Amino acid sequence: MSPNLDRISVKARAHPDLVLTSLYHHIADIEHLRTCFRLLQGNKAVGVDEVTKAMYAEDLEANLQDLSARLKRMGYRPQPKRRVYIPKPGSEKGRPLGMSSFEDKIVELATKRVLEPLFEPLFEDCSYGYRPKRSPHQCLDTLGRTIQQKRVHHLVEADIRGFFDAVNHEVVYLDAADNSIGPRIRYNPPVSPPSEGVVP
Repeated sequence: MSPNLDRISVKARAHPDLVLTSLYHHIADIEHLRTCFRLLQGNKAVGVDEVTKAMYAEDLEANLQDLSARLKRMGYRPQPKRRVYIPKPGSEKGRPLGMSSFEDKIVELATKRVLEPLFEPLFEDCSYGYRPKRSPHQCLDTLGRTIQQKRVHHLVEADIRGFFDAVNHEVVYLDAADNSIGPRIRYNPPVSPPSEGVVP
């Protein structure tokens, strides 16, 4: 983590209720974008434009300069995502996934690296999903120890069907907007319908 992002993390942990209002420039910073490019793996699925990391790297500096400039002038527009389905127990259709283009992955990672230190301190210690340095195995280990060592009367397993499709994205954007980022990273409506393999 860069010194600037590290300072954000330290401040967010020390003052959980503090509202930070000038964070967007960290996302558009070209050095941060370059770091995100290096961190991304090159063997992942491609988006609708079929551009790989190796292809993006062929003119890396020009691509990053252009991306940074578009972000700074609010001219960045993410591409639609490529829809693929992976096997899901109990489902004939499978689990839908949206594959971002490589450039969008850079911006997504840059945004994540800025926002994560702000929201991470707000989570309960018992929360494990999609959190840094936490895994399902750790969750199961904690659950096992809780059942063995504490008085437990009920266990409930629940799954919200299509949660990411049904969640109120406006609420998510409003939370991010408190930190001056939400309005600048909002995705455009899809340019192709999901039936053609493209999603917003």
